[in-house]
Amino acid sequence: MPSTERYLWAWLWSTVALLGVVAAVNLVVDPYGVFRIVEVRGLNKVKSQASERTRLFKHTGVQRMHPSGLVLGNSRAEIGFDPESPAWPVWARPVFNLALPGASISAITGDFSKALQHANPKLVVVGLDLLDFRVDPSSDDKLQAPSPMAEPLHDMRERATALLTMNALADSLATIKAQHEPYPTGLTDAGFNPKRDYIAVARREGYFAMFRQRDQENALAYVRGPKGVYQAGGRPAPGFDAVDSIIALSRERGITLRFVIYPYHAHTLMLFHLTGLWPAYEDWKRELARRVDAAQGTMDVALWDFTGFTPYADERVPPPGDTRTELQWYWEAGHFKKPLGDLLLADIFDAKVDSRRWGIRLTGAGVEAHLQQQREARDAYGRNRPDDLKDLHGLVFVAADRR
Repeated sequence: MPSTERYLWAWLWSTVALLGVVAAVNLVVDPYGVFRIVEVRGLNKVKSQASERTRLFKHTGVQRMHPSGLVLGNSRAEIGFDPESPAWPVWARPVFNLALPGASISAITGDFSKALQHANPKLVVVGLDLLDFRVDPSSDDKLQAPSPMAEPLHDMRERATALLTMNALADSLATIKAQHEPYPTGLTDAGFNPKRDYIAVARREGYFAMFRQRDQENALAYVRGPKGVYQAGGRPAPGFDAVDSIIALSRERGITLRFVIYPYHAHTLMLFHLTGLWPAYEDWKRELARRVDAAQGTMDVALWDFTGFTPYADERVPPPGDTRTELQWYWEAGHFKKPLGDLLLADIFDAKVDSRRWGIRLTGAGVEAHLQQQREARDAYGRNRPDDLKDLHGLVFVAADRR
């Protein structure tokens, strides 16, 4: 056999052997929770790299679990709504958290549709975020439906790269290392993100630093972004069509549907006001209430509003340099903690775990009185927390200067 041919054969078999080793390690460690061949504490129990392939991890989890309850939304829902919460109704268990960081309302609709190919949930809770509905008033956008033909090929490619790539091997090694870290990142088997890494950040930098970073980011995003939820000709933003799609899918399958407006921290609400987003915030609620009202009588659907300035959202932020105080309800102004999520779920499902109930089942008939109450509470917060108001004003001024 000529030397060139021997070299090519040696190269081929070396490549095959290397791929075999990579595949074997990735299959056993399974950093994205896709294959589930083995699960060993100290080796791969904590899926610290699942967030690198969150969509793959979560849709695989739905296929594996066949949940009776689903959580949909963005990172607020992923971090705040624990599928293991005792507040979930027995008939809706097991629950899987399919919320994805950064997911728009249109992407949420697509994820819901895909999940229904592998599950028959009885209950779906959908987190709603004002920012997903903002739109340029001169635009004429429409809801973009996902391409169903591309999904199978995309899934095959994702699974192949999770098994055969060097990036996946690096994530496997990182997964093994994370098993021995005190605050590893990771998702539970039910898709919940306990945000253990935030514990370390809070204890190292303090909650003031976490809130300040989020408030700065929010101020800049609100100043720069659109200020309305209606586009050309007064047509509602495409996000509302996505809400209608979720309602239609749930009606077809006989699913109990609960829309939830997230419990924004008071800092976020005040930034809505200071950056000119408050009118859009109110229009958003009116339009949501109208659409949910229209579905009443044909299915079990409700819209719950947990925004407001009391009794949890006005949690005081510790002063700069304080690394000892731990907040009970919020990580920062963008994300609430599991304990608040548990109380929210208990409010919805009437599992009385706390005497303070702040959620409002929002309807068209009651929306104007509710909005008026929130305006009064907003103004009272500004009077009672002048230092906070001044600080937030400063962030908005800086953000406007950077625009």
